[in-house]
Amino acid sequence: MKTIINKFFLVSAVVMALTACSDFLDKEPLSQGTEAIVFKTPEHFEQAANALYNVIGWKNLDIMDRGTDISGLGSNGGGSAPEENWSWDKPYSHIRTCNILLEKAEAYDGSQSDIAQSVGTAYFFRAWQHFYLLQHFGGVPISDHVLTVSDGVLQAPRNSRYEVAAFIMSDLREAVKHLPKETEIPEGSKGKVSKEAAKSFLARVLLYEATWEKYVPAINYDLDGDGTSQGAGTAKPEGYPSITDMLTEAKQMSKEVIEEAESGTYKLWTECDSLSYYYLFNIDDKGGNIPNFKSAGKSTNKEFIFYKKYDYDLNRGGINLSHSVMVGAATGMSAQFGESFLCRNGLPIRISYTGSMSDAQNNPEFEGYATFIGEYRNRDYRFVGCTFLPDRVSYSSRTEDGRQRTDANQPYPTPVFPKDNDHYDPTDPVYSSSCAVFHPTIRNNSTMGGYSSRKYLIEGANRPDNTESADFPLIRLAEVHCIYAEATCELNNGNISDEDLNFSINKNRARAGVAPLTNALIANVWDAGYWDHATGKTICKKMNMLDEIRRERACELFGEGFRMDDLKRWGIAHINLTGRKLGRHVLRTAYETEKANDATYFGEPCYYPEKYPLLYGLYEGSDPNDPDYGRSIATLAGNLLYTQRDYLDPIPRQQIRLNPQLTQNPGW
Repeated sequence: MKTIINKFFLVSAVVMALTACSDFLDKEPLSQGTEAIVFKTPEHFEQAANALYNVIGWKNLDIMDRGTDISGLGSNGGGSAPEENWSWDKPYSHIRTCNILLEKAEAYDGSQSDIAQSVGTAYFFRAWQHFYLLQHFGGVPISDHVLTVSDGVLQAPRNSRYEVAAFIMSDLREAVKHLPKETEIPEGSKGKVSKEAAKSFLARVLLYEATWEKYVPAINYDLDGDGTSQGAGTAKPEGYPSITDMLTEAKQMSKEVIEEAESGTYKLWTECDSLSYYYLFNIDDKGGNIPNFKSAGKSTNKEFIFYKKYDYDLNRGGINLSHSVMVGAATGMSAQFGESFLCRNGLPIRISYTGSMSDAQNNPEFEGYATFIGEYRNRDYRFVGCTFLPDRVSYSSRTEDGRQRTDANQPYPTPVFPKDNDHYDPTDPVYSSSCAVFHPTIRNNSTMGGYSSRKYLIEGANRPDNTESADFPLIRLAEVHCIYAEATCELNNGNISDEDLNFSINKNRARAGVAPLTNALIANVWDAGYWDHATGKTICKKMNMLDEIRRERACELFGEGFRMDDLKRWGIAHINLTGRKLGRHVLRTAYETEKANDATYFGEPCYYPEKYPLLYGLYEGSDPNDPDYGRSIATLAGNLLYTQRDYLDPIPRQQIRLNPQLTQNPGW
């Protein structure tokens, strides 16, 4: 742990990175580091607690589910253990600041109630950082006190994942005891960690570990190791909870948060009608910025339970987010993920009532691929709102796009279409319009692997590059709905009542314009558009509650950094992230029947393989009745090398040299 030693007397304490504004952000900067604080008064503890908000926000675009089956795969796996890894180093430096505060609190001679919130904050973030380590590496050395250069922990073996998980749960239960309710936090301190945030995070941890322990053993790969020659071992502390115990507590914690929300403390954000989900992540309302067509600013958002707080004046994101979204460097949607979004009647785009692909049919609400816009009609608003639609353009805060939102008037700019699709007219104003809409074409060695996503796109004007300041959600109410539904379904062997569904994820579906999930809705219905990653084919699969709850979670939380961990804890990462993947439908679609009407390719077929072949070609299957006939090939199996060992990251080699007791994870 060289990094820990190097940072014993250098602790990050920049208040501008905190998760709140107003008085909270105006606190005195701790420029000399946390250890320089005297810890004589509650104010000292509060300032030290403010320095603990070292959480990932906009600075790291890799959190946006890139490299998963949601965003689309290009290549993966096959690497070797790195020399260093900040995912190991950074958390331990942040954990140290938590331990300093907690040890100072034990020696504080004033009233413990006066520093309870600061203590609770330290417990919360110590758990947060240990959970980050657990997700990446499995068992790691637990740091529960301020380490010295001669501390035995620096040369000790790793704690098992079960010991780490128990430690995290214990810290979060302590955080719940000490933290105030959201309603007790003053307006000027909003964004600070609340009791509900600690409960929500505890529910997340419990669901994660319970499902990991339930499903990961079935991958037939020993990720724990013996703790001596490899891995962190299997030691469990006394009283370690069972899978059922963890699921039960996850359900209870999420239930309490949802009940608190129903009292008015939190609520799903619905200010922008059918585009509410899209705009939820784009609210950026200072410096002349118009956040959306309803001018609904940050003050209207009560959905974020815990978030990285940004502010145009005090703490900007600094990553040129709009540019990243516009060029496809943020999150995306694979073809399989895009097609998994339901129609508004709550059923998939292709269905069967017998389980046979021979009589599968389009959902009555699905308009198919005969037109470029048909597949977007009557679909989940999370899909429609977060894609770049083929019949319109989006506002963008980038000056080069020429479509900055300068007033609150309409959801999209007024599109401009060519006057004549059959004869090229260079004088047509469409060819100089920033709002021009042309037929989509397949060019430039495309794979046609998926859909472009505009989630997180900032629209408003009057901003230089790198000045976006939308808040980044770390825990939001919609996730808590998903936790409750999944924990309940797992506890009941794949069953859940309509009442519990209405209490949880049906609230998310209502905002998405999707019919409520009920037991009757999916009874005797097969999803005939189900992509089976194990076989690399579209199959007919009987609908069931656990699948639908997992689908709901994927659709609600895409691009927010959950997918890889979900795939791992469900024991399917090594299946979903390998094998050839197919892209979007090309044959028997508008790409074959329509011609290009833009200036560059005018008159050419939209799909013109003789001149512009797809990078990996088309899949034709056994015959035209194959459900995947005419899809592009998005990724070759030979590029995807993800294996069971990749469920855990390797321990950095430098750390093992510094402490030979840190045995490497299996397979690395």
